[in-house]
Amino acid sequence: MSKLPLLIALVLALFATLPAHAEDEKDPIDIAMDAAMERDPSTAGMVQATAAAQKKWEKELARSLARLEEVMEPEEWEALQASQKAWRAFRQQEVKAQGEIYSRMDGSMWVPVSASDAMELVRARALQLRQYAETISER
Repeated sequence: MSKLPLLIALVLALFATLPAHAEDEKDPIDIAMDAAMERDPSTAGMVQATAAAQKKWEKELARSLARLEEVMEPEEWEALQASQKAWRAFRQQEVKAQGEIYSRMDGSMWVPVSASDAMELVRARALQLRQYAETISER
């Protein structure tokens, strides 16, 4: 039995779990990643597209932190720094746990799933920080 239908179903299910956005509201980083995966839907292509998206989300996260440092009150910034430190520790352990889980799975399909899970951690945090900055700008 071919694993291709299972791979396709798994990848579709994985991306269905990402936060829903209307197509016109989709972030440019997500749009670029989707386009790259359409150009090269191989395992390697999906991993490369996801890695590129993760780098962009890392930059977005850093931009949001810099913006927040400028607009937050000292107490808010101190609390956010503590939260960010805890998030980094969580992310490190979560990626380690994901690696342990996916490394024991059969099939190359788990490589892009693992890459996507790691990217999604950064994406979710970057979007959360972006939302904080938008909220503060309403003061």
